Amino acid sequence: MPSRQKVKGSNFERDIAKHLTKVFGLNFERVPTSGAMTGGVNAAKLAQMSANQQQLLEGDLIPPEELSLMKIECKTLKSLNFSSLYKSCSIFDDWIEQAESEGKLWFLIFKINNRGTYVATSARIYDDITETDENRMHYKGVKITLMDGFFEKNKDLILDWVKSTNEHNNLPPLYYDRF
Repeated sequence: MPSRQKVKGSNFERDIAKHLTKVFGLNFERVPTSGAMTGGVNAAKLAQMSANQQQLLEGDLIPPEELSLMKIECKTLKSLNFSSLYKSCSIFDDWIEQAESEGKLWFLIFKINNRGTYVATSARIYDDITETDENRMHYKGVKITLMDGFFEKNKDLILDWVKSTNEHNNLPPLYYDRF
């Protein structure tokens, strides 16, 4: 029987997948056995997989083909002392390391009990996909903001980022050409 913490994390991943599916009108799915198959002691399995297999299991959510350059990591935590982010926070460092992915539009989405749900990404990506200078904090080259309305407000810029990256990599146009 899975632990309460694992069930809580799985439910959060499903909720985020549903939310992103609603925002983008494309299907996001939770990775089956998220993290268990290639994380931690099973990390060596990743090296044995094809590029397509690796991409399918990268992150906690499987993005739709049209947004295959997106990587989503989801985390839940009972509490977090936000003042620790002004120094160094090993748990947040670990989360960022898991989320970061070269050449991908990566997001760390995390929920702190009774505090809210937040989105973190590299400062460079954040600046590329947002138009407003809303409330956010900086942590070691990462910007963090409330998730409430984040993807809805920045949907078009996210799609533009994917389109321009695909064009730069000579990948075929997909979903974004419908807009």
